[in-house]
Amino acid sequence: MIEKIDARDENKLRQMIADLENVEEKHLNDAVCDIIDIGSKPITLLLESLPEMSEEVGSIVVQKLEDFFYFNPEKGEKNVEALKHSVKNAPKRYKAGLLSALSDILDAIDDSGEIISSMNDEAMEVLRSEADIARISKAVEILVRAEEAKAIPFIINLMNKNTSLLDKYEYYQFIETSLLALKRLGGESILRLLINPISDSAIKQLRIEWRTKEQKLIDDTLIALQKLDSDFAQVMIKVVDLSEFNLPFATMLNEGIKHSDKWVRQAAVEAMRKTSEEMTPETLSRMLGDPAPEVRLMAITSLGAFDKNQTGDILLDLASREEESIDIRLNALYALYSQGNILALQQLGAKKDNEKIFVNANGLASLLMPHNQGLLHMLNLYISTTESLLPEAAHYLSEIALPEDIGTLVAAHTKGNETQRDKMIRFLKAFIENNNGPKLETAMKAQLNEAERNALIRMLPEKKNNTEHHHHTHDDNCHCGHHHHH
Repeated sequence: MIEKIDARDENKLRQMIADLENVEEKHLNDAVCDIIDIGSKPITLLLESLPEMSEEVGSIVVQKLEDFFYFNPEKGEKNVEALKHSVKNAPKRYKAGLLSALSDILDAIDDSGEIISSMNDEAMEVLRSEADIARISKAVEILVRAEEAKAIPFIINLMNKNTSLLDKYEYYQFIETSLLALKRLGGESILRLLINPISDSAIKQLRIEWRTKEQKLIDDTLIALQKLDSDFAQVMIKVVDLSEFNLPFATMLNEGIKHSDKWVRQAAVEAMRKTSEEMTPETLSRMLGDPAPEVRLMAITSLGAFDKNQTGDILLDLASREEESIDIRLNALYALYSQGNILALQQLGAKKDNEKIFVNANGLASLLMPHNQGLLHMLNLYISTTESLLPEAAHYLSEIALPEDIGTLVAAHTKGNETQRDKMIRFLKAFIENNNGPKLETAMKAQLNEAERNALIRMLPEKKNNTEHHHHTHDDNCHCGHHHHH
């Protein structure tokens, strides 16, 4: 029997740790566990000593710590700082295991947001590493909780790489974790694109939902989606079907029902039937009343996949609630848009309790109108929008306006008062820069007089780099002005 060790006797503890190097292989596991069982002080010392340990001893230490915190996460609170430091500074090969231990502890601590967001670089590193899939899943969980959108293309590539291994439980679990992660980080449009990467309306929805994200992230995500295997959609529908609670994935199933492959269609119809059965008013009111905003958000975004007769009223009610967070109200608007619910959006667009909701409800409604009606509606909204929300309005207007609409845009400029003309000049500058090409030239020749044409041509930047000196076009606000193409 080992003598009782005083957990405060640091020299003795350090000696025990140093002696691990001389323990026979078959006794090493037990020797490490004996040290861990003494308490949190020796655990901190073990973590500090990792860089000096031989790989054989270090690997066992990390593995045992990971096991220990998996089963006793509540015991790890005192070790959080040491673990954090260790994840950042220990040898690379231990990073995934230590991060996974940290993730288990953080799940058990209430207020862990700050620690989580300080770990996102390390989690990204694990995502790019050769770590095993269970640890990569933990890294994904940390990235979701840190709201780290730049992980999206990496997650999609990893899912694509591992779809053939679904019959192993940890791979199935990884795909399910990843789907929830993509929904949280990227919204419904990304779930649609997993099923049909070339869907125009899903790409449009992505550009709207992601209008504040960097252009490079949008490009990288679309590239990752283009690489998906041909049977990827079928595999995803299967995962969703096996998932015990598949309401969050209703959007994917909806996209699957319209798929060109009849097997995908068939599987999606089956799974959707199951999801509709889960959709009882009781389940919904429970989810929508959940204290955790992410649960409410997940329920709301899923409701857009159902027919507007089924869920339109609930969404309209949520989007109208002034006491609800702006995030939840906006997502209710997107859900109304995905079910094509123009009446509800127009109703919300007529109220002005919140400028942001007002602009977005009108913008989404314009996208659902016949082209010319939508264009004029959005133009009127754009020239009357307050300065702070102008980029949002500009985003919708540029989604609607085509090169052939140049005459209408110029006419709106000529008609307006001084403030409105100033807004239109800013929009036109960005518009001709983004649409510069044969279509626009033809339209300008046909619709504008020479003076108007020359004025517009003068707006085109001489060289790309002097666009930085103009005051904000709507593009700078959407980060599209800075293309980082590698």
